Amino acid sequence: MSQTSFSTRRSLLPPTALLLAAGLLTACSASPSSPPSPTPDTRPLGDVTTAPKECGLVSKQSIERATGLGDFTVEKYMSDDGKYLDSCYIYTKPRNKSGYRLRIEIDTSPLPLSNIEQIKASSDGVDLPADAGPGFTFTLVESGVKYESAGWAWARDGSSMLTVTLAETPSNRDPQKDAAEFIRQLRPIVLDTDRASTRASGRRQ
Repeated sequence: MSQTSFSTRRSLLPPTALLLAAGLLTACSASPSSPPSPTPDTRPLGDVTTAPKECGLVSKQSIERATGLGDFTVEKYMSDDGKYLDSCYIYTKPRNKSGYRLRIEIDTSPLPLSNIEQIKASSDGVDLPADAGPGFTFTLVESGVKYESAGWAWARDGSSMLTVTLAETPSNRDPQKDAAEFIRQLRPIVLDTDRASTRASGRRQ
């Protein structure tokens, strides 16, 4: 039986078969598509001081939303007299070597405002919303990778400072926005109150 050449056999294929074969070749040669970007998580943090609270200050729900952790380890540090919260750390559970996911700290010996302004300028800091008081947020970048976002705010008399730092946050959250919201709600409790001023005065003595 005579052999039919490949080119002759290909010419005998119907047009639809040729189109299908071309489509398959194109699909095979195309590079794999990038995974779709995650849908932004725009849920508000809600009331960041509502129960149940961690460290006696911050709501569990707001921590879960900001960090993406459904379960976590909590460490808190109190003032020397045990009356006031100095800092609250949120880690993964079980805790791993990657460090904290959220840190809230109240410093009664803050840097001079002139130094803070220099840090703001060097880190491309963004002013807090007007209703959050004086302060700014910024993101630290190393080798092109964003690894930590923070918000800094200070008492109007300069006596104390509140910092909120978020690390390894979910890719669909805005950590600078979350830091600003934590500050907006926590400021009246830890900075702009008579109790806060009394605490700062006692620590400076």
